[in-house]
Amino acid sequence: MKRLHATLLAAVALASIPMAAQAAYPDRPIRLVVGFGAGGGADNVARALADAMGRSLGQTVIVDNRPGAGTTLAAGTVARAPADGYTLMMLTSTNTISPSMYKSLSYDAATAFSMVSTVARGPLLIAVPKDSGIRTLADLLARARQAPGKLNYGAGGVGTTPHLAALVLQRDAGVRMAHIPYKGGSETATALVGGQLDVQFGTPPAVAPIASRANVLAVATARRTPLAPGVPAAAETVKGYEVTSWYGIGGPAGMPPEVVGTLSRAVHAALADERLRQQFTLLGVEAAPSSPAQADRLYTEELARWAEVVRSEGLQSDQ
Repeated sequence: MKRLHATLLAAVALASIPMAAQAAYPDRPIRLVVGFGAGGGADNVARALADAMGRSLGQTVIVDNRPGAGTTLAAGTVARAPADGYTLMMLTSTNTISPSMYKSLSYDAATAFSMVSTVARGPLLIAVPKDSGIRTLADLLARARQAPGKLNYGAGGVGTTPHLAALVLQRDAGVRMAHIPYKGGSETATALVGGQLDVQFGTPPAVAPIASRANVLAVATARRTPLAPGVPAAAETVKGYEVTSWYGIGGPAGMPPEVVGTLSRAVHAALADERLRQQFTLLGVEAAPSSPAQADRLYTEELARWAEVVRSEGLQSDQ
């Protein structure tokens, strides 16, 4: 009887080990994968968030940059990782565009991730050279209608969020301009004030250095934003138009609800930190926490939205 009692006690003790281990999450550093190189917008947002989340979780959050193939290389890495909460991804609007552009992916974008929370949203600005004579978005659209395809614009590379924002505006407003691809926002801004471009679609940090030599016509949002004081929302001219860059946190599909909950609370605590909010303002974004369900809904809706735009504009690559 004593032996049976001892055996039962041992079994109970062993059974409790997984529960104890789970309750201890996180008990080692967490990797936050970013699908862009160091120094870019997503990387800067990720590093600011990682520091604040680390303080909340009591563990180091390490940013791991894995650029390439429109974030799909990084996304594939995360999708194949164990769903234990120790490999996360800084998901962005690009993650909902690229799956429609590339023919061969190593993961199913629709089911690959457990969403934790949205993190931030950033407006896109529509700017023209100061000496262009264009003062409002209505002026720009009127000029574009007078000479279809004659005006050109820069919006980063093909398939970026600024590029698709420009395509959606043209579709909604019934105009057509010519896209001139550039590697990034700073190169696009330089081309704008250098006379090579008529219009730029870019983030506040990209446009800020040329603000004295450009007219910012609108933000590509439904409402005005404190990140661009005094600048009209594009929807005031083109009803229903809105495209924003967004950032969120997710992990491999199948993460335990308790882990998702722990991470969600850590994200919300981080985003409540005034220091982080100030950092975000300097980066041209606003804190935008959400529930896991809300983040999942945004991700799913954006996948469908951009799939339609990529298809209608013929943007799918041969890769």
